[in-house]
Amino acid sequence: MTERLRVRLPSVFEILKPAVGPSSSHTLGPMLAARDFAKAAAAAVGCRRGGERIRVTLYGSLAFTGRGHLTDLAVAAGLAGYGPRELASRSLGAVAQAVRDAGHIQVDGREMLFDLDRDVVFDVDAENLPHPNTMRLSLLDPGGAAVIEETYYSVGGGRVLGGGLGELRERQNSSGAISMSQVLTECERSGIDLVEYAYRIEETQHGHTRAEVDAHLDEIWGLMQQAMERGLTAEGTLPGFMHLERRAHGLYARFLEALPHFDILSAEASLASIYAIAVAEENAAGGAVVTAPTCGSCGVLPACLRVVQEKLGSSDAAIRRALLVAELIGAMIATNASISGAEVGCQGEIGAASAMSAGAVCLLLGGSARDQVDRAAESALEHYLGLTCDPVGGLVQIPCIERNAAGAVSALHAASLAMISGGVDRVSFDDVVEAMHKTGLDLDARYKETARGGLAVDPDLCDPGAARHR
Repeated sequence: MTERLRVRLPSVFEILKPAVGPSSSHTLGPMLAARDFAKAAAAAVGCRRGGERIRVTLYGSLAFTGRGHLTDLAVAAGLAGYGPRELASRSLGAVAQAVRDAGHIQVDGREMLFDLDRDVVFDVDAENLPHPNTMRLSLLDPGGAAVIEETYYSVGGGRVLGGGLGELRERQNSSGAISMSQVLTECERSGIDLVEYAYRIEETQHGHTRAEVDAHLDEIWGLMQQAMERGLTAEGTLPGFMHLERRAHGLYARFLEALPHFDILSAEASLASIYAIAVAEENAAGGAVVTAPTCGSCGVLPACLRVVQEKLGSSDAAIRRALLVAELIGAMIATNASISGAEVGCQGEIGAASAMSAGAVCLLLGGSARDQVDRAAESALEHYLGLTCDPVGGLVQIPCIERNAAGAVSALHAASLAMISGGVDRVSFDDVVEAMHKTGLDLDARYKETARGGLAVDPDLCDPGAARHR
């Protein structure tokens, strides 16, 4: 293994992981941060006389759109010791209500006061934050003095830094540490493909055996399919003031009825759209999904993989390989730019998901790493440059659900173009990632998951009684 291969990239366990919706950075991340802090708080309480209280302050994007993303409920669940796997059989709302009714949490036999309605503070006035998704958790003594305080940063895709989870500066200093061009050159030099490269990264950097990686990928693919199936059968309305009707069930039924009539638009494109909407609706409902690379973009990759598997009869082993390539692309974007809508807008979520999916599909189609997989990922991401993150009412519904459908179709299109294109690709994947990062930093904060610009402030959509259909 060369020095270059030892540069740390996020693990497949970080990029593709079980989650609960609606947002990886605003729901899953704060939940994991709160769970980490609860353990530190319990240790700090020790033999104290009691009466300590936990206070949580949300800043930046977490403060602006946290209510719509259920951040306060996620914090309550995390403090109570819940993570995404524990919530597979119990809803986030039910756990939060139990915490609200009790007025305290208990960790390792130590009780700490926590009033969900009073002790989660949404501070929208703070400026010059080290990260747009910043939160501070405090353990206060009965007199209100801090016993311990920790600051956490939800950096996208449910990845959390700060507290006991790693320093933000380590992530910032690692930016630009490795490029896709360097990876491809290393693969060619070592005579390995991207899949083998990903396996070696997991083994050398993260200590995961191939059997562990395969077991994780099988779990992830199973969770993706389960979310899709639930989304295709569920009816009714999504949570939130818009009362948005779930559409995937009806879309799928009408698709099956009209199947013989697809003479212009391909059936696969329509199916990919429907599958993506099904998963995105599950996410919006707070259901169990997989970050790919985020919750807000969780429908793109499973939709593309299912369409190809149904069309080509791809084995689950082939799907594992495709997931590894998708993860590697997502890891490159997370390392050299961002997958956080609060940092770079939706180009870091739907754009990244479309690039991951295009590369994965290209692999399943037999594409080569440098000439086709890289080109497919580049093409998919390129056409989402500048995409804003402006969820209406802070809910991951409009325009997020349909953006998953668009991202899936774009990925299939990019993979198709890459497979039939010849000559030299003038723009590399690395070029587009760099441009995406710079564009995201230049975007006004109103368009980066703060619900202060774009569709998020459309008066017709934001009026609770104005929109029931979309």
